Amino acid sequence: MSLPPDYPDPSEACTADTVGAKSILLVDDTEVLRERLAMAMRSRGLEALTAGNYEEAVSIFQRNPCDLAVLDLRMPGRSGLDLLRRLLQIKPDCRIIMLSGFGSIPASIDAVRAGAVNFLSKPADADDILSAFVRGDEPIVPEGGLAFPAPSLARNEWEHIHRVLADCNNNISEAARRLGIHRRSLQRKLRKRAPIDPKTPGAEDFFDGEAEFEGDEE
Repeated sequence: MSLPPDYPDPSEACTADTVGAKSILLVDDTEVLRERLAMAMRSRGLEALTAGNYEEAVSIFQRNPCDLAVLDLRMPGRSGLDLLRRLLQIKPDCRIIMLSGFGSIPASIDAVRAGAVNFLSKPADADDILSAFVRGDEPIVPEGGLAFPAPSLARNEWEHIHRVLADCNNNISEAARRLGIHRRSLQRKLRKRAPIDPKTPGAEDFFDGEAEFEGDEE
């Protein structure tokens, strides 16, 4: 009997032995996503612990320091970068990967500088994550990435707007309320492309999407 797509044959997937670890902490504020990922990690032989925010993750990690950790960059409360630094204080040899729903070159650089072994954009499945751990100190940061400047104000605004919209399940009216702007102003912003910093080499290869949101959930 074959395994479902989410759980490939262990011979074709990274496992606990492949990555050289016994335990992993998964931190994401979306319960369904983190528990689904935890199931996949357990099927590959890892003890998987889960948490939904900074405080919960620190409490769990202090009691059960894990070999590996996968952290969501943006969560309610303190960020994944704050959590990364705290976990490394507790267990300096913990290998950590940062995940983000908003692929961002500067964010990946910040994560690696803070001690992450790699940075992946969502969606990333168990094999993507474990393969990144196997690559170890070869993070997926574009060549010359350390020379990238800080993101522009326009780019930061664009990412913040889309983060708030995602938090509101694409409800434009609720997102506009939280952002403190008129609904029509938000709709105009959403019709624009992601801002590109002309001083950032190769930016067009990463920020070339057009915001597309249809309808409004009232």
